Amino acid sequence: MTVQLAQPTSDLNQARADLDERGYCIVPNVLSRAEIETLKARLQAQAAGERARGVAFHDGGPSRPNQRIWMLLNKGRVFRDLMLHPIIGELMGHLLGPDFLVSSFTANIAHPGGEPMVLHTDQGYVGFWTPKPVVANIAWMLDDFSDANGGTRLVPGSHLDAAATPRSSAYVPDEPSNMPTLEDTIAADGPAGSILCFDGRIWHGTGANRTDKPRHALLSYHCRPFIRPQENLTMGLDPAICDAERPALLNRLGFATWAGLGRIESPRPSTPLFVTPGRVGPLGPDGAPLDPLA
Repeated sequence: MTVQLAQPTSDLNQARADLDERGYCIVPNVLSRAEIETLKARLQAQAAGERARGVAFHDGGPSRPNQRIWMLLNKGRVFRDLMLHPIIGELMGHLLGPDFLVSSFTANIAHPGGEPMVLHTDQGYVGFWTPKPVVANIAWMLDDFSDANGGTRLVPGSHLDAAATPRSSAYVPDEPSNMPTLEDTIAADGPAGSILCFDGRIWHGTGANRTDKPRHALLSYHCRPFIRPQENLTMGLDPAICDAERPALLNRLGFATWAGLGRIESPRPSTPLFVTPGRVGPLGPDGAPLDPLA
């Protein structure tokens, strides 16, 4: 069955319909020119710094031309601000419910010469098809996305094909009976400042950049509140950020209990986890604390 392609739209009702029917939507003009320039400058500086420190992560084929930047929430206020953008609530709330979490926030700089990424689904580790997504993603386009520069490739409608669902074997999924190929994909085109939002069940992958310029994108991966996040934000977030950040962001990063999940002591703590961890260690019969290492 041929699925009609989603067209860029600023109508959020249409965007939500595209997500339901096609598994993805493209919303233009989400970021202003000034926001694009600020985000891109911070990303480029961070990428250069990680290369200089020898801690950069590269992929994209044998020559590994592409660069990934992890844990952006630790790497600039501008990135943390972006995770409170209202478009996230509009689209992730639709896909994942109102209490969704940030699972990870990373960047992908696709340099010339990179190979197409292996097609995958973002919830392939689940191991079975779900009637609703448990994760979803937003690609924030800091450059124009096109077929030529490695714009994300998608298989429209594949989120509804249970036969195309990876059957997970531990971390490595088994190939499904109806696994799509690169020939089944389309490139998500859009001008810089657009977002590509896609269901965690849709087959996709980074394309090959055949131009002479790098293509920059931010990737905010989100999950339902009972799913283990990709980045361990409660452990990995810089403590200074935990002390200073806005409660709305910290709650979205998992610093709150949900239906009794994520607690330290009481399932309904009176004090938020980002204010105090609320740990109770070993106590004597009089309530005095005992040596935790004894």
